[in-house]
Order: sequence, then structure tokens, then C-alpha cells
Amino acid sequence: METPALKNIIFDLGNTLVYFDYCYFYDGIARLEKKVYAGKLRKYFIENKFDVLIGSNKINIKQAFRILKKKFSLRIGYSDFYFLYCDIFWENTQMKNFLENKLLDSEYRLFMLSNVDASHINFIDNNFPYVKQIRKRVLSYKVKAVKPGKKIFRHILEKYSLVPGETLFIDDLKANVLAARTHGLNTIHYTSHNRFLREFNRLTKKKKKK
Repeated sequence: METPALKNIIFDLGNTLVYFDYCYFYDGIARLEKKVYAGKLRKYFIENKFDVLIGSNKINIKQAFRILKKKFSLRIGYSDFYFLYCDIFWENTQMKNFLENKLLDSEYRLFMLSNVDASHINFIDNNFPYVKQIRKRVLSYKVKAVKPGKKIFRHILEKYSLVPGETLFIDDLKANVLAARTHGLNTIHYTSHNRFLREFNRLTKKKKKK
């Protein structure tokens, strides 16, 4: 019996298509606010799961700003805060080249499944044109659900009528990869680009089961 050929590729966004680090946000605020320590801001942000709250649209970035402004007595305005919050990404050049040279004009259908909010995805689309080429998307803030929860995986499979056995999911977080496997998806845990290429080449070779 032949194994199903891969037809669909679902990409995670952060630390897969583009790199990011929230430390640029914490450090940026600390530079402007002499009485605010980046470490304390980071601790508060993580402990209160602001990334999940914003990514699932339970609060928006303006509400997050008001909460943090009150908690840390911030003097900066919203525009500076918003810029620092968004300017945490940089290009994954190897993935950009792989997309542009191998996938965008290929037979594969490309998708994005990301825990992201409106401000971050708008910033990314404006600054990283290769990401914008992936137009079929399920974004957490729109569906009010985040990975590794079941709801967001079910949503992308149903929305685009994807057959799990014909679909590859690529993500940098192990928990998300494990969750995807429970839905029958083929997976690659993105830890380095060279490893990714080896796994991708292995999975995309058509093999027959005896």
C-alpha cells in the first residue's frame, strides 16, 4: 500500500517563518523607563500569560498597555509601546530562501497556523513579504484559540478540508508538534534549518509500504 503523498504544508510563524524574541520588547521599555527593570517586566508578562491573552483575543494590545502602564507606572505613550511590542521579529533567511526557491511555485498548498495577534501579523506582513505570500491562514486571535489546544487544529483542518495524512505541520515548539500528531498530521519539530531540510526531504520522498 502506498503512503499518502504530502499535498499540504502548514507553517508555524514565530521562530519558524520568522524569528522573534520578546526580550527586545522588555529591554526597549527598560531603556525608556529608567525605573523599570526588563527582568521584572518579563516575569510579570510571562506569569500573567499576556502572550496567550493577547493571542486568543481575550485582551487587545491597548488593554495590555493600560494594564502594564498602571502596574509599572510607565511614562511612555502608546505609540512607543506599540512599536516596541511589534519590533521583536527578524528574518529567517534560510526559510525565506526555501519558500521562494522551493515551495511558492510548487504543487504544495501552503498554510499558516499561528498564535498571533493583529498588531504582530500586520507588522510581519508589512516587513516580511515572503510571509505574506502564505495567504491561507488560521490565526489565533481570529478564532480565539491557541496552540496546542484542539480547537485551533480542528479549525484549520475543517476550514480547508485538509486530509491529515496528506498534511505536514512545522512548528518550533514540541508541545504543538505533539498536539498536531494527535490529529494525524505529519510533523517536523523546527529546531534548526539543516535538520528541517533533512526531515522535509525524508517525508516528501514517495515511499511504498510493503
